[in-house]
Amino acid sequence: MTVYELGEKLGLIKLSIGKDNDVTSCYISDLLSHVLGGCGAGDVWITVQSSVNMVAVAMMTDASCVILPEGVSAAQAVIDRANDEGLTIFSSKENAYTLAVKISQMI
Repeated sequence: MTVYELGEKLGLIKLSIGKDNDVTSCYISDLLSHVLGGCGAGDVWITVQSSVNMVAVAMMTDASCVILPEGVSAAQAVIDRANDEGLTIFSSKENAYTLAVKISQMI
């Protein structure tokens, strides 16, 4: 499954347009140091972090995309940075647990 297929199937709101990477797993954390050690290539990263640091960490870990749960959005500067880096950021009204369960059932 790819990032865009995932976004479509879950009805996610696309905040930035990035690469249509393959999705292989899911990782949930808001602590950036934990994400650096635990999130891997192909992971969908679910976090409430919505700063430019989130974009940098997502790129360092090669996350397939980022989902901001519970209606969290991002400032335009973050969206612009994600677009520049080729990172897709989605937003969802659902909580992180519900998203992770749905993602695990799809992949």
